[in-house]
Amino acid sequence: MKLSQTFDPELHDAGSTAAQGQCSHHAPDGEGAAGPCAGEAVVSFQDRDGRWQSGCSLALEQLVEQREIEPLGQGG
Repeated sequence: MKLSQTFDPELHDAGSTAAQGQCSHHAPDGEGAAGPCAGEAVVSFQDRDGRWQSGCSLALEQLVEQREIEPLGQGG
């Protein structure tokens, strides 16, 4: 599982969807899965390539369920 934490715009590339507080997991140019997006980022997490991404509440739920990231507050 990859590292996750409460959303922090400082972790993301300036001007990116994630840095703007939106869900990069569900963004059209991201690696995200299809489905309804809650929009506002609540989590920052590292993707498979070690890059920081952001996720809405739905993305957080999906990624934890798929065992891609640790639940918030559960990381080492």
